[in-house]
Amino acid sequence: MDYKKGQPLVIIKYPNKILGQKTVLVDRITEEIFDLAEVMKETMLKNEGVGLAANQVGINCRIFVLNTTPFEDNPTPIAAINPEIVGQEGAVVDEEGCLSFPNLRIDIERPEKIRMQMQTLYNEKVILEVKGFLARAACHEIDHLNGILFITRVVEKDKAKIQKYLDELDKKKA
Repeated sequence: MDYKKGQPLVIIKYPNKILGQKTVLVDRITEEIFDLAEVMKETMLKNEGVGLAANQVGINCRIFVLNTTPFEDNPTPIAAINPEIVGQEGAVVDEEGCLSFPNLRIDIERPEKIRMQMQTLYNEKVILEVKGFLARAACHEIDHLNGILFITRVVEKDKAKIQKYLDELDKKKA
């Protein structure tokens, strides 16, 4: 892992190739992992995000952070290490954004409720059940860890919106 304690984190923007790569499992929770998770939480909150995956800050490991109280004044972020969805129910289409795709909001279908197996920073294996907005956010971050971009899950009506967004990115690069 390339993270150094105290190092500021910069959110990687599309089309950086790391966003499309599957991350590697965390085999041991070290002080470096603990520090990384804390700085990821700060970075997520500073950028007004609800979730942030390690590959979005250039780190190739299976960690994401999630603000479990996104609509409250006092954020309560958690770190999910080696998360995996082990159950899901229902399906809901709603709007999503992504810190790696500034100014893009599109409709995505996600499960209404999920059960996620994960490790905490204290090496406890837990099952976390979340629904609604938090289920959507957790699925979004797990997709990141699997190298899946949210633009690939878009509903039909927003495909033209994505193409316009990508065309504008191409114009800026030229």
